[in-house]
Amino acid sequence: MVKQLLVSIALGLLLSTAAHSAGNSSKGSAIYNVLRQQGLLESYMLDAVTELTGTLIRAAQHWPGYGVNRPYVPGNVNIYMIDAARLPEKNILAAFDINLAKHSLQGNAMADEETGILFVDTGLFKSLITVAILFSEQDISTSIGVAAVKARGVDAFRQLWDPAINPALDNAEDTDKWVMLASGAAAFVLAHEMGHIYLGADNATKRRRPMRFKSKQDKDMHWACDSLVDKKYQRQQQIEQKADDFAASILSQVLFPEGLLTIQRLRYELGAHWYIIYSMGEQTVEALYATESQSILNALRMMFGPEIYQELRAKKEGSGRGSVQIFFPKSHPANIRRASRSLGRLAQSPYSFYYNEPPSTDSDIAMFELLLTQECKNLRTRYRK
Repeated sequence: MVKQLLVSIALGLLLSTAAHSAGNSSKGSAIYNVLRQQGLLESYMLDAVTELTGTLIRAAQHWPGYGVNRPYVPGNVNIYMIDAARLPEKNILAAFDINLAKHSLQGNAMADEETGILFVDTGLFKSLITVAILFSEQDISTSIGVAAVKARGVDAFRQLWDPAINPALDNAEDTDKWVMLASGAAAFVLAHEMGHIYLGADNATKRRRPMRFKSKQDKDMHWACDSLVDKKYQRQQQIEQKADDFAASILSQVLFPEGLLTIQRLRYELGAHWYIIYSMGEQTVEALYATESQSILNALRMMFGPEIYQELRAKKEGSGRGSVQIFFPKSHPANIRRASRSLGRLAQSPYSFYYNEPPSTDSDIAMFELLLTQECKNLRTRYRK
């Protein structure tokens, strides 16, 4: 009798697992068909993205395979590249309980843990390449490069990011400075999202959930003042931290191919740290639209220069969102403090460019911290906390 009961339980578990897998396969295939039928898949720099993804998958040693803009395969990491600017404002995947709309994906990447699908805005890759080239070859600071792209739109820089116009993109070397920066930044973004899939594929409690705040005040406090974050959001922050840690663990396994450097080094380290600077540029641009602090506005005018500052101010639109939610990406990776802590672990590798030394991004982060401290002080005063 006991033996029959155990067999029955085991069979039930197998059938349940099979049904779950079949459900995921059906859902994943349906999502792919929606994207393909609506013409939303964009094969931007497909070979480079495929090579980068394969490198990360092999380093992770967790998934049997991957695909980029390919038909859905259950169990794999399935990456779909989408030009978010072409997405409607209305969620096109609402039937699958996935929020895929222009505002949710633009400038970001996001994972659906249940299906193992990773959605990536190609606009993010175009912007990373543009700003990396401006910084590396035209001696324009990262923050000003980001601000210029935000002010004028990425299409204004097509001569830099479009391989059909700039053949140098296809002929670049892995050791070219802009390549190291853009590829390392993209690697961190993808590895972070893979971390969410790894954490939440079989455990729904470890899946990212949308932040839903009761008031503008709650939004402000969450994004600007760590000390004032409501406890109910701390679990979400812990999940994001684990995804950052997962990304750092993958990047610590990837070296440059032999023969490219005289000394072996981590392939994506410099770019991953640079992504922090890039993100600070993006977030301070958005803060310009939202903050009520005149001292922060003055600092941003000095940072971006009067011309770009005025271009950005001219594009300012009314927003009911919390003023400092904008200091951090709306739905994605990670806040700068958290990402910096995770990437700091790379310096422990003997192959690190910063072996046992502080990364070069530390001074930039310190400056950004001053802005956060000032805004947090403003919020404390405003809300009398």
